[in-house]
Amino acid sequence: MNKLLQMGAALWLGVVCCLAAEPGVPDFDPISLDAVISDAPATAPAATNATNEDAALPVPHDQTRVAILGYHNFSETAPVTEMLMRTSEFREQMEAIRRSGYSVISMQEFLEWRFGARELPAKCILITLDDGWKSVYTDAYPILKEYGYPFHLFLYTTYLTGRGDSMTPAQVKEMMAHGASIGSHSTTHPYPKEWKAHEAQGEEEYGRFIDKEIGESFTKLGKLFGPINTYCYPGGYLTRPMLDRLPGYGYIAAFTVVPGKVTDKEDPFRIHRYMVFGTDPSIFRNAMDFRVAQLGKTVSTGSAPGTLPASTPPPPFSVSPKPNETVGCDVPAITASMSDVAGVELSSVRMAVSGFGRVPAKVDENTRTVQWTPPMRIYMPNLSVHVTWNSTDGTSHKAEWSFAIDASVQQEQQ
Repeated sequence: MNKLLQMGAALWLGVVCCLAAEPGVPDFDPISLDAVISDAPATAPAATNATNEDAALPVPHDQTRVAILGYHNFSETAPVTEMLMRTSEFREQMEAIRRSGYSVISMQEFLEWRFGARELPAKCILITLDDGWKSVYTDAYPILKEYGYPFHLFLYTTYLTGRGDSMTPAQVKEMMAHGASIGSHSTTHPYPKEWKAHEAQGEEEYGRFIDKEIGESFTKLGKLFGPINTYCYPGGYLTRPMLDRLPGYGYIAAFTVVPGKVTDKEDPFRIHRYMVFGTDPSIFRNAMDFRVAQLGKTVSTGSAPGTLPASTPPPPFSVSPKPNETVGCDVPAITASMSDVAGVELSSVRMAVSGFGRVPAKVDENTRTVQWTPPMRIYMPNLSVHVTWNSTDGTSHKAEWSFAIDASVQQEQQ
């Protein structure tokens, strides 16, 4: 069976590489997919701190779901931001994982599972940390080491100097001896504006820039820490030319910032992650809620994630975006104006959005408006919104609607 899995996976990689490789792409020596799955027993248990032994037992391949967590910076004293979390809160989250009984897996185990060479428990957590902040070494690493959790560092090479708030290669190597693995986060961590500026100069220039940011990072990190095979899109920004060239460098998987549970059908170059912000604890809660098997599963009843049946009645109040509207913005503010609905107990109002689950919507008691803005750009083509509330007479109500996001906005905007 393992030999068949290896042959199938190797064939898949060979096809992708033939389709994606372009002239001028540097010749790298990656970890091959064969190496990833070569000796992995098909039912080997994952590394775990699960307190429930049954929860740690492997299940059939298609019954596993993985929540991938993404973190950045940590401090117990600096002001909290989206990218910076209280160290004590990080510890609380790691303890919550331990109490949950979910299995914490390594990147190696994840890749073996995704490409069919390993079975894992039904509910798994993969921990990733982006950029290379020094606080990963000083704050997060001691906690991860204490809990015995493996973790994956996505590093960009110009930030490995040890100056300012960055880590040193020696610190990374120390962590590698205690559960860390390494992936690329580009060479300089360019923001979307810079990617777009190079793309505007033509295909040849854009290819050179991709080679520099994604290809050279692959080489440099490999020389520092040993072969790598994973990439993480800075800011989640990706384009078709990036996707086309990734396999040619030697990457077999790439990770986004789009939340959602990962199944064995996941596109290996658009893998979902929950980016855990210091300012929004609900993201971690959503990641730990395994009732959501895929985008929109528990908050969408249409034929595709994020859609609702055509027979769904419109909300009894004004909403934005409007039902079935196509919006030209990839981070739309979602609003429900309930001022015309009698007897609403505002404290009971709840909002859920496909792909995010229940969201921390703000209720303005003066205008009787409920609003939530996604913390990141939206990559799904459709979203469904679900608002529930109670009336003063004790009855419960629900309103639902769907809207679409212009595909050109998803490709071009940040």
